[in-house]
Amino acid sequence: MNYQQNSLYFFFIFCIDFIGDYMLTDKEFFLQSLVSNLYYLWTLREYSARIEVSLPSIYQEYINKSNELAKRAEALSKRIAVYAYKGLPENVIESGIVLTPYTLELELLTEKLFGIDIDTSITEKEQNVIPGNVNPTSADVLDMEDINKNALILVNEFIDYANDLHKKIQNQEIFAFYYNSINLYLVEEANLYVSSLERLREKATVNPSYVIDAQYFGTLGMQAIATFIRGEIDPIHKDVFDEANNFVIEYRNMLEEYENMIMTPENQKNMTINSLELAKRLKKFVERCIERLLKKEIYFVSPPISKDNELTAINFFIFGLKEIVLASSNF
Repeated sequence: MNYQQNSLYFFFIFCIDFIGDYMLTDKEFFLQSLVSNLYYLWTLREYSARIEVSLPSIYQEYINKSNELAKRAEALSKRIAVYAYKGLPENVIESGIVLTPYTLELELLTEKLFGIDIDTSITEKEQNVIPGNVNPTSADVLDMEDINKNALILVNEFIDYANDLHKKIQNQEIFAFYYNSINLYLVEEANLYVSSLERLREKATVNPSYVIDAQYFGTLGMQAIATFIRGEIDPIHKDVFDEANNFVIEYRNMLEEYENMIMTPENQKNMTINSLELAKRLKKFVERCIERLLKKEIYFVSPPISKDNELTAINFFIFGLKEIVLASSNF
């Protein structure tokens, strides 16, 4: 299995699918599409905004393209939000995979610092989403199919764009104020969205045998987040650098343990519990970083919204790990 086929997305699928191979019902299709789009469209929008504000003004064509992709992601997010306002499962709301307590403030700070326009009205409304059951009509299902279709077109354009940027930065044709490897990270995450949309188009479930591989590649994603924080913090803040570096080392050790582990149900269960504990500590670290950033105590060479994006990714990973632990206790 490769990273594009197995990663954080499959954790989410595991928690809302019953074990077995069958076609999704309309309600299952709608709920999975709703939550997947809530997470990934916002992620795609933040990725596009990050690229937009990280390019020198001489690359106006690329800046305009980034802005266009961000606005299209916002437009689809508005269509999705209409259904979210009617209610979402409580565990989805509490997980922080859609919004974090810092999302709005980080969006406003990004607008202030970079002079870009972020439609914060979506965030403001989504802060008031309440728990509820999802019971779509046949018209709702058709609308969701259309949203998924447009989202697939959008994310594929983003992948082509990010790949093009990576190639041109590597060839010294373009300069960006971020590490070029981040483009590859963005592409990999976007490919997860493609995988989910293609599966939803077929209304097919995911075989739970993917979970072990998914946990491994999700761990790679957590290591990448710690690595980015380590590289983006002003070196004067040695405490933040050192703590980020410690997480990089811990995740490196965990990945080596995965590679050398004899896979048994008990070993996998223990590894999942250890992964959950480490991810919870990483989450608290990122939250402290965000809080210190908002208090003007520390400085990152990255847009403020990038930290919100990292926190939602960690939340998504934790959400899936918790559901794996819960599911394993029932068997």
